[in-house]
Amino acid sequence: MTIFEADWICPVSSPPICNGWLSVNNGRILGLGPLPLGEGSREAAGEGSHRISFRGCAIIPGFVNAHAHLELTILRGFLEDLPFATWIPRLSRTKYQQLTRDEIRLSARLGAVEMLGAGVTCVGEVMDLGTSWEAMREFGLRGIAYQEIFGPADAQMEEALAGLQNKIETYRHDDDSETRCIGVSPHAPYTVSAKLYQAVNDYAQRQGLRLTTHVGESTEEGLLLRHGSGPFAERLRERGIAVAPQRCSPIVAHCPKSNAKLAHGIARIAEMKEIGLRIALGTDSVASNNVVDMFEEMRSAIFQQRGLTKRLDALDAETVFRMATLGGAECLGLADYLGSLEPAKRADFAVVDLNDPAVQPVYDPIAAMVYSASRHNVRATYLGGCEVKIDSADMLRECVSISRRLR
Repeated sequence: MTIFEADWICPVSSPPICNGWLSVNNGRILGLGPLPLGEGSREAAGEGSHRISFRGCAIIPGFVNAHAHLELTILRGFLEDLPFATWIPRLSRTKYQQLTRDEIRLSARLGAVEMLGAGVTCVGEVMDLGTSWEAMREFGLRGIAYQEIFGPADAQMEEALAGLQNKIETYRHDDDSETRCIGVSPHAPYTVSAKLYQAVNDYAQRQGLRLTTHVGESTEEGLLLRHGSGPFAERLRERGIAVAPQRCSPIVAHCPKSNAKLAHGIARIAEMKEIGLRIALGTDSVASNNVVDMFEEMRSAIFQQRGLTKRLDALDAETVFRMATLGGAECLGLADYLGSLEPAKRADFAVVDLNDPAVQPVYDPIAAMVYSASRHNVRATYLGGCEVKIDSADMLRECVSISRRLR
């Protein structure tokens, strides 16, 4: 058994513990609590335990990044400051026409390493070529790898669905049904027909697979969804594809920084919260966000909602911290196993260094992390009670080589 001590233990499911301990055995959390005055964690949680102390730090659940694209990591900074309706097809062409499968595999691996270095231990990953699934398994990332499917024309439905089923069967024998599994993702209303959406939904329900989709990300997509109009609708009609208004899901993965960078506007998250929608936080791909930093996402979510509504109670630090951890796990259907620090859950956690001039003084650890910390304050990331240590030097050299070719 290993006992981890820190200035703060932040379970999320209960209030933060000042000067606390967290005990771990066989990859799971055994218990947690405050350190007795004048005593160490050996007396508090059991004799004969290995003790690791993180002074000046907070131990928090590993972040749950509810929406990401590891396969696009290599395209960070490649297409900047373009309108979304121009950016998305150029991004797609670059991925499929200029990158090899091995290069996309490297991209996914580098993305997984970035996630873990930022304290992310679980991800809602949207992939197409299976390389993200390989990277998640290689580095131990938990979460759901959603296999994408495309097909805007009804005539494409049977072939697209057959391809999806073949891919799912290929990956599914390797999944860990508790904390790492396969899902499906019809890409977006402008790339998937209504009939294919329905067929994928039916398939997912029969197979017990979770489903995600890109929806309502931009003004153009909003016009397509609400009114069947706008540039996406026009492009589909030019190809002889009929469009009609659609309805949306009660579970939302909110990517505030990506949406803002692409000039999509501000999602009405405060209103969604008030009517009972479940909301998680995501980064989207670094092709549209540039850096995986859940602290920045939490801050951005709060500031955007307060700016939009002119209400301080639109979102607060405690709410977004939950959205980035336990709320994300709930949205992915994994809250029984991760997302909070509770006995029997996986010992997946991040150690956040609060002993930083940009963070101190700390009156409230949650507020301090949400408003002042960054990915650079993540001192260590643990999966199943084991610290994640990865040498990324070779990957970075390959990444530089690929970027020079793409320039």
